[in-house]
Amino acid sequence: MEKESHLTQAVHDDESNSSGAGRGWLRNLAPWLGALTIFVYLFWEVPFAEAWLAARNARLELFVPEILGAAVFWFLLDSGALAYLFTRFNTPVSWREARSIRGTTYLLTALNWNVGTAAIVVHLRRSKGVPAIESAGSLFLYSNFDALILVSLALLGASVFSESSALETVQRVAGIVLAVQLSIFLILTSSSPRWNWLERIRNSSLIRPYRRVKVVDGVFILAVKLVYFMGFMWIFWAGSRAFGIELPFSVALASAPVVMLVAAIPVAPAGLGTQAAAMLYFWSEYGEKAEIVAFGLVFPIALVIARCLLGLFYLRDLRSMRTSENE
Repeated sequence: MEKESHLTQAVHDDESNSSGAGRGWLRNLAPWLGALTIFVYLFWEVPFAEAWLAARNARLELFVPEILGAAVFWFLLDSGALAYLFTRFNTPVSWREARSIRGTTYLLTALNWNVGTAAIVVHLRRSKGVPAIESAGSLFLYSNFDALILVSLALLGASVFSESSALETVQRVAGIVLAVQLSIFLILTSSSPRWNWLERIRNSSLIRPYRRVKVVDGVFILAVKLVYFMGFMWIFWAGSRAFGIELPFSVALASAPVVMLVAAIPVAPAGLGTQAAAMLYFWSEYGEKAEIVAFGLVFPIALVIARCLLGLFYLRDLRSMRTSENE
């Protein structure tokens, strides 16, 4: 009976592992199915041959230096923000180490788009002894600032510049999202209301950075992220012109945050296809559809390639990280 029990348990464990592996396979496949669905829509709107021709006719001598320079700029700025974030809320992290962390995540996300944040958490736990939930809390706070600045910029752009009917939609949606984001942030950083279930959330390790954040922290992170996102507005404006799109900077200002938010929705890897669809919606008045789709598809691919080139400088650090994880 005991032998039969062990056999039954082994079969059960094997089925559980197979089920888990199956779910993992589906999770990895789902974004690519999402991208495929979006591609069907894009190439229904614009024949593939026309988009391909528009990409071939783009002024790459302008676009390539722009995307490479922007990638380096974002890399240095983002790694500086991460160094400040982890030093302030978790453990001392130098800018050099933060650059290594960000560089290695560039390589990892190229292989699997979902592992970037997990790699940061694992690295800090193994190298610094920071509990995973605490470093995840810092990244959660960081992403909250991301969302706040993005929707604020979208609301500002749509309110000041009304050159497109689509911007009116941006204004309404951004206003609602900003109100919700600010409400959540204020509730988590304050002591009111004092409901028991809310107090338990506030006292959790995940929310601890919210309880420790000061005005100077918020000003610093918001300033860094503002400059970071202004870089995206510039590359959307300048890069699109290399593809023949006459995009007013006001429209780039208003639409870029929304395009980036759409790209962050986990329905396609690296925003592949989602960015092009959003650009086609917002920019259709300012260029040919083929040019817009070409830029929308080339941009995320070019950015991933540029980030991988940066990540190659930290390939040795990635190998050291993997070695330490195996020990």
